[in-house]
Amino acid sequence: MRPIWLALTLLLLASLPTFPQTANSSQPEGTITGTVLDENGQPFKRVQVCTYMRDAPEGSKAARGDCPAATTDEAGQFRIDHVAMGATSVEAIKPEDGYIAFAGTSVSKEVTLTPNQSSATVVLRLGPKAGRLLPSVTDKFTGEPIIDFEVRWTIFDPDAPNISSSGGQGISHGIRGAIVPPEKYLVLTISAPGYKQWIYRDPSDPSRPAFLRLQAGEEKELTVELEPQAPAAR
Repeated sequence: MRPIWLALTLLLLASLPTFPQTANSSQPEGTITGTVLDENGQPFKRVQVCTYMRDAPEGSKAARGDCPAATTDEAGQFRIDHVAMGATSVEAIKPEDGYIAFAGTSVSKEVTLTPNQSSATVVLRLGPKAGRLLPSVTDKFTGEPIIDFEVRWTIFDPDAPNISSSGGQGISHGIRGAIVPPEKYLVLTISAPGYKQWIYRDPSDPSRPAFLRLQAGEEKELTVELEPQAPAAR
């Protein structure tokens, strides 16, 4: 004989109203395919391809993007499925080789998918390759190495002197260099907690600040001595 509590449970379940089950209606999805080329126009393998929805709600996963959504194969080609309808930015980056958004060396294009046109093909050509700074930073008085510091730059455009863009990169133990935009006039500074800010100066006249300009893919070593800040007066 079944226990009383089990019989009551089965009876109650049987008396509950039932509703027809309907399948979840899924939104239409599309596909983006394409090819990534290097600055010489050759297929570029192992490049990360990222997607960002332009009109997605702020803070949503679609707005934050999917990165990488795909990685290029040996022929520089990629395919991204299950892309939502609407305007999507497709960006190619390869940080380990200096192709990255904040240095202005990545590349992106926007495509719009609709139920009537649910696929798109893009060609993304990277370049130029970012410049790389290799600073050796020490305490000016003790000569001790400083391994935690920040490299910052501001772009000066002679054709638009009132418009500027800037960026930077924190350097800590184990990081060798900093990526900077190539072929741009940069105002470069380096700073560390407890030290005065260092400004890049004309090598032929250290009393004068100067612009730094690196060619695509150029690496430049810098010897930097940071001066400790004076103790605050009590």
